[in-house]
Amino acid sequence: MNAFLIFLFILGSVTISTAAAVISVDSNGGGNYISIQEAVNNAQEGDTILVNPGIYKENVKVEKKVSILANSSSEAPGKRIYVLGTVLDEEVFYVNSSNVTIDGFFISGVSSGGDKYEVGIYLEGVENCSLSNNALIMNDVGISLTGAKENYLVNNLVSLGYQGIALENSEDNTLLGNLMLTNDMGILLYNSANNTLMNNTADSNTKGVSLEASDMNALTSNTISKNEYGIFTLKSKSNVLFNNSLYLNGVGAYFNDSSDNTVYMNDFVNYINAEDEGTNFWNTSSTGNYWDKYSGDDANGDRIGDTPYVINETTGSKDYMPLMNETSSYEVSENESEVDGNETFVTN
Repeated sequence: MNAFLIFLFILGSVTISTAAAVISVDSNGGGNYISIQEAVNNAQEGDTILVNPGIYKENVKVEKKVSILANSSSEAPGKRIYVLGTVLDEEVFYVNSSNVTIDGFFISGVSSGGDKYEVGIYLEGVENCSLSNNALIMNDVGISLTGAKENYLVNNLVSLGYQGIALENSEDNTLLGNLMLTNDMGILLYNSANNTLMNNTADSNTKGVSLEASDMNALTSNTISKNEYGIFTLKSKSNVLFNNSLYLNGVGAYFNDSSDNTVYMNDFVNYINAEDEGTNFWNTSSTGNYWDKYSGDDANGDRIGDTPYVINETTGSKDYMPLMNETSSYEVSENESEVDGNETFVTN
C-alpha cells in the first residue's frame, strides 16, 4: 500500500511539472525574462509566453509548440510591443514547429537590400500555426510560408515591403481579414494550392494578389483597390474568384497563360477591368460579374444584361451573364455562393 501511494505521489508530481505554464517577458525586468528568445528557450511544449509592452531588439527562433502573445491587459494599455530584428537579412521570427501562435506584435527587421530577403515572420514546414493581429512594417517580406499546411493568418497589417504575404509550396492555409498596403506584391501564391483568401484588403500595391503556378485556390469577398494589377495570374488554373470588389486598379484582373479559372459575382470598376490571354470562365449558368463599363440593356428586368461583356474577342473570353447591379447591392443566395460539380458554365 505504501509503495502504491508513493507511485501515485510521483505520478502526480510529474503531471504537475509538465502542465502548461504562463511565462512573462518584460524588457524592463519586471517579468520572468527580459527577452522573448530567452523565454522561448526555457519554455516547455504548450506554454504561453506573455510579452509586456516595450522594445525587444532580437531575432527569435521558435522550435517548440508555444503561444507568444502581446499582453494587452498590462498596466500600460495602448502601448505597442515592438520586436525589431538586429541580424541583417534574417527572419525576425523564424518558426519551424507546428501549433505556434504569434499574436499582437509590431515587427520590423533589417534588410541589406541584397538577394536574400529579410522576413518578418517565416513559417517553414509547419502546420496549424496562428499569426494574428500583427503589424509588419518595412520588411522585405512581411509573412512567408514555405512547405506549410493548414495555418491561419488573421487580421495582420503588412506594409512598405516587397512581398506582403508570400506562400510557396503551401496548401490548405487560410488568410482572413489581412490588410496589404503599399507593397510591391500584396499577397503572392507560388506553386501553392487549396488556400482560402477571404475578406482581405489589398490597397495601393503594384500587384494586389498574384497567383503564379498556383491552382484550386479560393478568393472570396476581398477588397482589391488602387493597385497596378488587382489580381494577377500566371500559369494558374482552377482557381475561383467570387464576390470580390476590384476598384480603381490599373487592370482589375489579368490572366496570363492561365485556364479554367472561374470568375463570378465580382464588382469590376477599374481603368481596364480585365485582360484574359487564356481560357477562363467569366460566369456560371446563372450569374456573371458587374462591369462598370458594360453598356448593354436589360429588357426583361432580370438584372442580367442581354448581351455579353467582351473581355477578349480573339480568345472568346466573355461574360455571358453580366450583372446590371453591383453585387454588394443585393443578397447573394446560398446556391450562388459555391461552385460545385453540378454547376454549368456558359461559354457561348
